[in-house]
Amino acid sequence: MLETLIPLVINKSVEIILGLLLEKFWAWVLKDNNCQRLNQFLKIKILTLYLDWVLLKTPLKYLPEFAPENNSEIND
Repeated sequence: MLETLIPLVINKSVEIILGLLLEKFWAWVLKDNNCQRLNQFLKIKILTLYLDWVLLKTPLKYLPEFAPENNSEIND
């Protein structure tokens, strides 16, 4: 009888401990400052993906050309 009782007690203890840990974890995750930080991160990620898409979509002929620097003043 004791051999079957000990695993039941251990299982129930582990279940209660894991339940409490999960409850504390979700309370921490759902805090307002964590949600704001995640929201800001997602906004930056979306902006980065959009800019990457725009730059990949823009053909090179529409990008401004840089004139080569004229170093004739130094050579004169």
